[in-house]
Amino acid sequence: MRLHRYFLVLLASLSAVYFAKADTIDFTVTITQQNFLQNIPVGTVYTGFVHYDGSIDPNFTGVPPTLTSYGFDFPSAPSSLSDFKWEFVQRTAVGQPLFAELMYVDPFDPAASFDITNTIFQTILPYAQTVDSVTYRVEETGTVSYSYVADTPPAVPEPASFLLVGTGLLAALNLRRLRNTPA
Repeated sequence: MRLHRYFLVLLASLSAVYFAKADTIDFTVTITQQNFLQNIPVGTVYTGFVHYDGSIDPNFTGVPPTLTSYGFDFPSAPSSLSDFKWEFVQRTAVGQPLFAELMYVDPFDPAASFDITNTIFQTILPYAQTVDSVTYRVEETGTVSYSYVADTPPAVPEPASFLLVGTGLLAALNLRRLRNTPA
């Protein structure tokens, strides 16, 4: 029975290693329309990235991966993920690529507020907000394009190697138990 428990622990470790992933989504924002407040010139380009870490099935859409870091060269972008109204990555449907959702609201400098949702970037002028919502007027708009960079996996053996080593250990422990059993 003890060997059975060791095998289950080994299998659980394999599962955690196999499904853990960390990747980076690079994004480019291109301003396509001037509206009111900021007058950012059409054609202006900003770049950024979000790094996410998740232990989810790649086709599961119910729980988005957790963002671990980000960067964005938009002038008013905050320096910390905790400064966003909300921030996460999600997908539109099972099997579709991930995209970013980042909303920054600065009530003291409305011209600094912005929203990225999927392929749309907007500078916004917020005029009311609650914990779960923001009411705003759209200022400049732009498009967002994404590219994905799979981070280098950590130097760990592949799952098949874990399984091979684990079954070898189980066999060795079983042989040792059989040799130590009185006849």
